[in-house]
Amino acid sequence: MSTRPTWVEIFLPQLAENCRVVREHVGPERALMAVVKADAYGHGLPRVASTLARCGVDWFGVTSADEGIELRELGISQPILLLTGFWEGEQKAITDYDLVPAVYSEPQLAVLESWASLSGKRIRFHLKVNTGMGRLGIHWQQMDAFLKTFSRMPHLELEGVFSQFASAEDFTSKATEIQAERFQSVVQELARAGVHARYSHQANSAAVVSRPETWGNMVRPGLLLYGYQVPVRVPEGEPGPQCRSLPVHGIMTFRTHIIAIQHFSAGVPLGYGGRHVTPRESRIAVIPAGYADGLDRRLSGCGKVIICGHFAPIVGNISMDLTLLDITDLPEVTIGEEVILIGRKGESSLTAVDLAEACGTIPYEILCGISKRVPRRYLS
Repeated sequence: MSTRPTWVEIFLPQLAENCRVVREHVGPERALMAVVKADAYGHGLPRVASTLARCGVDWFGVTSADEGIELRELGISQPILLLTGFWEGEQKAITDYDLVPAVYSEPQLAVLESWASLSGKRIRFHLKVNTGMGRLGIHWQQMDAFLKTFSRMPHLELEGVFSQFASAEDFTSKATEIQAERFQSVVQELARAGVHARYSHQANSAAVVSRPETWGNMVRPGLLLYGYQVPVRVPEGEPGPQCRSLPVHGIMTFRTHIIAIQHFSAGVPLGYGGRHVTPRESRIAVIPAGYADGLDRRLSGCGKVIICGHFAPIVGNISMDLTLLDITDLPEVTIGEEVILIGRKGESSLTAVDLAEACGTIPYEILCGISKRVPRRYLS
C-alpha cells in the first residue's frame, strides 16, 4: 500500500446505501443502469463496480469497449452498454465480451451487421437519438432513413433506445420538456414501424431526482450514486419540482497532512509569482497536494480546507505538488495534522459541489480530476 501522505478514502457501505435509495426512489419496475465511466467518476472502477454489482444493479454504463472489458475481467455479469459506441476494430471485443454498443449513425449499423454475419452471432445495440444535445445520435427527425437501413440488418437487435438531456436540472426553460417530447415521438415512430425496444431510457441523475415523467423503464444514475445532486435551477419565486432531494451522501474523503509550518512577518510575498502577500504576521502550513493530485489550481487564493474541524484558507498559487494554507488563526495546529480537501470534520464540510462552485466548474470535473497518483483506500 502506498504511504503517500495524500490519499482518497472511498466508503463502500455509503455507495451501497446510495444505490438502495435510488432504487427505492424509482421503483422496482425500472431497470437501474449504474454509470461507472471515467474510472467510476474518479472513485476507482474495480471496487465501485464490484460493490454495485453485489447491490444488484441491472446494467452498467461505460464509455468504451476497454472499460467494458475491464468490467468483464472483474467478473461482472450484468449487461454493459458502451455509451459512446465503438471504434472500428472493436467488433470482436463486442461479441467476445458480450458488450452492447450504442449506435448513433447508419454506417455503424453496416459495420455491426457485417461482423454479426461473419461471426454467426446476433448483436444487440441501443439506438442513441439526438433530441437536442447536439453531440452523438440519429437526429430525431431522421428515423425514416435509419429504419430503412435497419430493416436490411437481420443479424442486429435493437434492444434499447435512449437520449441524453442537456440540462435536466434547469427548470427555467422548457428545453428538457422539448427533448422528452421529441424522444417519445421517436419511440412512437419505431413502434409504428414494428420496432419495439425492450428498454427506453433518458433519465440521468438530475432527471432521476426531479423529472419522474422521463424515467421510462430504465434510468441511468451516475453522480447520484456517488452522493451528489446537481442543484436544481427554478424560476425566481417558484417552488420548483417536488422530487428535488434524495438522502444520498458523498462516498469520498480527500485527505492529506501538514508537512511544514513557517512563520512570516507582514508584507512577505509567497508562492509562484508572489501572488499572496502576508497581510500580518502569519503562520503558513504546507501540504503535499497540488494540481497534479487534483487540487484544482483555480482554488488558488479563494479555496479552503478543513483542519481540526475549522476552515483554513488556501493562499498563493497552488503548485504542482504543494499548497500553502494560512493557519494563523489556528494556533493549536502542528506538523502532521490531518487536512481534509473534500469531506467532513465536525460541523465543517467541503463537497465536490463546493469546490466546483469556487472554481466555476461542475462537480464531475472535480471528482474526475483527482489523479491516478493519489491512492484510493476503500473502507467497508
